[in-house]
Amino acid sequence: MKNVSWPEGSIFRKKGFFIALYSCLGVVAILAVVVSLANRSPTEVYEEPSVYVGMDQVDSYLDQIGEEAWFKPRQTPPPPPEPTLPPMPRETPSPPEPPEPLEPEPEPVPQPTPVAETFEPFTENCRLEWPLHGEIVMPFSITALIFDPTMDRFSTNDNLRISANEGDPVRVGADGRVVSIGTDFWRGNYVTIDHGNGWKTTLGQLMENVLVNEGDIVRAGQIIGGTGTPSISASNNGTHVHLHVTHNNLPVNPYDLLQSQYGY
Repeated sequence: MKNVSWPEGSIFRKKGFFIALYSCLGVVAILAVVVSLANRSPTEVYEEPSVYVGMDQVDSYLDQIGEEAWFKPRQTPPPPPEPTLPPMPRETPSPPEPPEPLEPEPEPVPQPTPVAETFEPFTENCRLEWPLHGEIVMPFSITALIFDPTMDRFSTNDNLRISANEGDPVRVGADGRVVSIGTDFWRGNYVTIDHGNGWKTTLGQLMENVLVNEGDIVRAGQIIGGTGTPSISASNNGTHVHLHVTHNNLPVNPYDLLQSQYGY
């Protein structure tokens, strides 16, 4: 090829020519890209070119990750931890209070020995108070026979029977101790009192509920009960009080011991 020599001063010998040329080419290229994009359909989807993988590559991949990992489900990430309150400050236990000193138990105060209640023993020079004021319905008699209206026969009688109304109070003849309370066929409900020195009195034909107990100390004139319904053995004597006196277990006539203030 024959070399072309441009005359000096030609446009082709100036650098500015090439710069203008390249600028024009760049503008033309940019316009071509813009026109190409403007004419492109909006429904076209970019598709990534398919890459074909061989079975030998799959087998080698399975060998690396293991078959169990291939079929293992994807693990769900754990939920975020719930906010927790800061721990409360632990209370410092207060030191235990020292135990109170035990007060010494007071020494027991010696109690005086109770003095058993006593009474002045009865003597033959003493006198008995009448159990109540009433008429004699059957006298004392152990040496002669007297008529008993209830038994309808003549017999002895070792007690004194004094007429009364049912419920009239019956009094003790002298100080003493109650030794027996009971009921029998001859005396009905009765109370026996020991007056000491072998002297005893028995008050019978009383109401059921008497006012004393066995062992009680009684005083002269004290009421021990009321007049009750007479027993069957003395029913024909009417309501009365049975008075029986003994000395060393032998019957004694109450007349000899009773006070005479009632005029009997």
